[in-house]
Amino acid sequence: MRSVVLRLSMATTGLCLGWVVLASTAATAQERPVLPRLEPHKCWFKTPRGATASCHLLSVPENRAIPDGRVVKLPVAILKSSAGDRREADPVIYLAGGPGEAPLAASSPGVDPLKDGDWWHSTAAIRRNRNFIFIGQRGAQLSRPALQCDDIASPKTRLSRTGGHFDAVEDERRAMIKCRAELERRGIDVAQYRTPALADDVADLARALDLTKVNLYGVSYGTRWALEVMRRHPTLVRAAILDSAYPPQINGDQEEVDAVRRAFERLFTTCADDTWCARTYPTLRADLEALVAKLDRTPIKLRLKLAHGRATASIDGTKLMLILLHVMRLGGDDIGRLPTTIARTARGNYAALRFFAQDLEQTEGGIVETPIEQMAGLYYSIECRETTAFVDGPARERAIAQAGIYGLVARSNTGPALCPVWRVPAADPAERQPVHSAVPTLLLSGSYDWLTPSAWAEVAKQSLPNAQHVEFRAMGHAVTANDDCAETLLAQFVNQPDPARVPACVGTNAPPKFTDKPPK
Repeated sequence: MRSVVLRLSMATTGLCLGWVVLASTAATAQERPVLPRLEPHKCWFKTPRGATASCHLLSVPENRAIPDGRVVKLPVAILKSSAGDRREADPVIYLAGGPGEAPLAASSPGVDPLKDGDWWHSTAAIRRNRNFIFIGQRGAQLSRPALQCDDIASPKTRLSRTGGHFDAVEDERRAMIKCRAELERRGIDVAQYRTPALADDVADLARALDLTKVNLYGVSYGTRWALEVMRRHPTLVRAAILDSAYPPQINGDQEEVDAVRRAFERLFTTCADDTWCARTYPTLRADLEALVAKLDRTPIKLRLKLAHGRATASIDGTKLMLILLHVMRLGGDDIGRLPTTIARTARGNYAALRFFAQDLEQTEGGIVETPIEQMAGLYYSIECRETTAFVDGPARERAIAQAGIYGLVARSNTGPALCPVWRVPAADPAERQPVHSAVPTLLLSGSYDWLTPSAWAEVAKQSLPNAQHVEFRAMGHAVTANDDCAETLLAQFVNQPDPARVPACVGTNAPPKFTDKPPK
């Protein structure tokens, strides 16, 4: 997976100020409780009037081979079912993406995270019958310890804010080295922050809650996390919903070029099949390739209006591709605006491009080059160990060289070059084998998702004999977060996990609606 996913999690999951009390030190050997241990904790968010939730700390060993060693504390939040005591015994456990996302951390100080993510409304259908549980990823924000280093930009790179040469890759490399050394100084074993350990954390949570069955709902990296739970704890899972599947046998870095190419091929084909788009933009592919070449020769300067002020971004061919892919990842109506955006940008009208660039910078970053001030190390601990360590470098470079403009995004991926300084051992190859499970599974994907293409869901399905795959033609990444029908399918499947009886979803087969109207 691209390091841009890290930037997304950093940009959208700011520290929750009310959680600082979790920074207490680990218990001494004399005080150490039997693990796993679930302790009540004051909730760091507000529930709507009349609703109930409970919050907890789950204590587990950092290294399960050393049960009396460092303790990891994970935040757990239980949104209670409206059925009360009549609820079903098997809750839904949400497994977030990233790696490194913290779904119930506030995006900025003073913002309520439950309201910020619209979690109470979006889980309402599930909570009619079941509790909905969040468990934090070990090493992510809100957990302790967090593999997070703050304010790590060097004085030299700080000066680049006001001008002068700025090398983003070198800045990231320095930040990684400094953060890795700081975590090592604190005695944190970063090798224990990995998918199998996260899977065992889920099993420990179930044990602490005295649950014999749970339902898993994973999104993006959370689907790999869920699959590992299914592999390691096969009797625990009643049903699984995998939104934007990233199965362990897929190497995101290796497949990146093909994923980007497929997303754009989908755009070209869908435009050619649409009467208005085909007539208005008959040479869309050539127009895009010409525009990328033009911007690589002469980048354009865009003045972006951001939440923290204004900033100037230099848009070359690579950043143009990232902006367009950002729109595809979000899915929905704006995909239909891409041909017009490409055409108007080529003519010097940058209004739509600026709008999408601002949204990308606000959510993921990477458009305005500024020194890194926070390093979320969980992303690298997992991806360097489980993905980058297994990349066939020469094959990847050949694919990039042969792909033309569709290799630019992969070329900008800094992960393969930077992982050696993070120094984590490669995963056991057995972890990268397909997960074989008869658990009823619903796979959801978007046709325009380049981060976890719909083809990956089909790969996962090959070893899941009791699975059904539903693809949304006009959607991108994380369809349940962006489509009401997908959200309804999720709740229906949990209530009746029969892959042979997944109901039709309105809009599943509807392509994007192409338009020249500006984005809102």
